[in-house]
Amino acid sequence: MAAGIKKLDTVYLPSYTFISTLTPLLWIGATPILGEITGPGNLNLDPAKIPSRISIKAITFVHIAGFMNNIHKLADFCGRENIILIEDCSHAHGSTYRNKYCGHFGKIAVFSLFANKNMTTGEGGIIVTNDTAIYENLKLLRSHGMTSMSFERFKGKKDYYDVIAQGFNYRATEIQAAIGRIQLKKLMKNNERRKILVGIYRNLLADIDEINVPFNDFRHSANYIFPVIVNEKRDEIVHYLSKAGIQTSWHYKPIHKFTYYSKIFKDVQLPLTEDISNREITLPLYPDLTEHEVEYVVSKLKDAIFSIRNN
Repeated sequence: MAAGIKKLDTVYLPSYTFISTLTPLLWIGATPILGEITGPGNLNLDPAKIPSRISIKAITFVHIAGFMNNIHKLADFCGRENIILIEDCSHAHGSTYRNKYCGHFGKIAVFSLFANKNMTTGEGGIIVTNDTAIYENLKLLRSHGMTSMSFERFKGKKDYYDVIAQGFNYRATEIQAAIGRIQLKKLMKNNERRKILVGIYRNLLADIDEINVPFNDFRHSANYIFPVIVNEKRDEIVHYLSKAGIQTSWHYKPIHKFTYYSKIFKDVQLPLTEDISNREITLPLYPDLTEHEVEYVVSKLKDAIFSIRNN
């Protein structure tokens, strides 16, 4: 809304993402078009598959697992076509690409601060932009459309407030802000730890033919999650790991395959997204994970594949 997206505007975004990339568009009444990923080695939206026959107002790009592959192509395309580029940086706190941090490519960028992100305030998020008009819109929308806050009036900067827009109650608390400031100081150190763990994972998995690790340049990624793509029988592998005490996750089931959204997108077919999603496993990754635990996860993953291969 702050970027000027209105009812019936068309917005292109991946289906291979969490549903919060989509739901704001439905609340606005915009028209979402779900796009295809690039391939098993790059789980990000494929700019080459953007439909040319549709007038697109905005494109939302998600940096899956903290990787920004394709973002420069998309930024160039949006610049030429006068399309608003929105970066969903929920996986990418601290990621860089071609010497630029995430959030520097789009008109506006959003960071989730949910409890399991690289930095957190428990809930909430951050929005960044270099557009003054969008910034002023954001300040209005986050607090009921009010022209001033209590603190500004307390400081004598304003005597009263007016309401000039239909806004929301999206203010972070002072406690969340304090937590976020401390978390921000720890971000780069924790990201370096994630990088080390991902390097170990990649080395240990390099000789397993049944597994493909997407993306390559993990040294510039925030490495929010560690996804792997297995050749087959993903659910059996996940069950085997669970019995060994290893919790895995799924990033992601395509949006158009969820019960509610399948009714909205009943004609959507994204074969590559669907295939990769059905073979993806997210292995444990967090700064307090030990090298020994990574070795244990990989050893059990190898056991699972060996057991399934020989049955």
